[in-house]
Amino acid sequence: MPPFNGYVRDTVDFFDKRPRETALFIGNSRTFYHNMPDMVRSIADSAGYPNMLQVVMDAEPGVSLETHMGDPNTQALLAQRWDHVVLQVLSSDQYSAERAGRTWEVAADLIREAQAKGSTPAMFVTWRYTDQCKDNQGMPKSAAGVSPSGYANMHRNIQEQHARLAALTGVDLVNVGLVWEDLQSRPQSFTLYDDCNHPSIYGSYLSALMFYGYFSKREVADVTFKPREISPEDARMLRSVVSRYFKEKAIATPPSADLGGGDGTSGPG
Repeated sequence: MPPFNGYVRDTVDFFDKRPRETALFIGNSRTFYHNMPDMVRSIADSAGYPNMLQVVMDAEPGVSLETHMGDPNTQALLAQRWDHVVLQVLSSDQYSAERAGRTWEVAADLIREAQAKGSTPAMFVTWRYTDQCKDNQGMPKSAAGVSPSGYANMHRNIQEQHARLAALTGVDLVNVGLVWEDLQSRPQSFTLYDDCNHPSIYGSYLSALMFYGYFSKREVADVTFKPREISPEDARMLRSVVSRYFKEKAIATPPSADLGGGDGTSGPG
């Protein structure tokens, strides 16, 4: 698990007079790898975002949304009002419709729970497994029995199930998986995967850039923060890809149908 720097951040935040904008991330290892939610804050600060983004993460390895649903800590967090509540589905629950169980029903319940508190929920749409790895490294126990022959269909299932969920509940989709799949289809000097399942630092940076673009509705190309492991050229390329995605999405989406986030000024409570 990445080192925790929350105490340092809290001290700095005490003296920060910018309006608060709050975000709660609920998920598992695809969320917490490389401390991705905190990376969103660093990205926002580097771009001169006028709000102070306060991020809280409720994520543990291999935890499903159904487990979160029954967790008193998660419920206590959801009982508060947040500008953004981000939900991430367990990877193995997205392999196929047959393996999903109650996943999408539970996701819809959590979305409605957040909406009832005045929070704006969003789904962290993630990526398929890859067979370009060694010995099934990083695969969760819940993925036992899945076949690499189904990985291409997994991407399609992820997209279709999230689209159905959005149509049912009105939830926003932060579609990292769509941009991820496009990048994977082109030769790169890096890989988005750390193993068969988890994001590399590049994958987490891509995810964080997508969330900054979604939260802020501002130009992602203005971001200057990058993890030290990523070269300036690769970071610039990823920012350009994400910037282009949001511009194309804005052209394709009529203003009346563009679902925005919270008002960006209120915290939980």
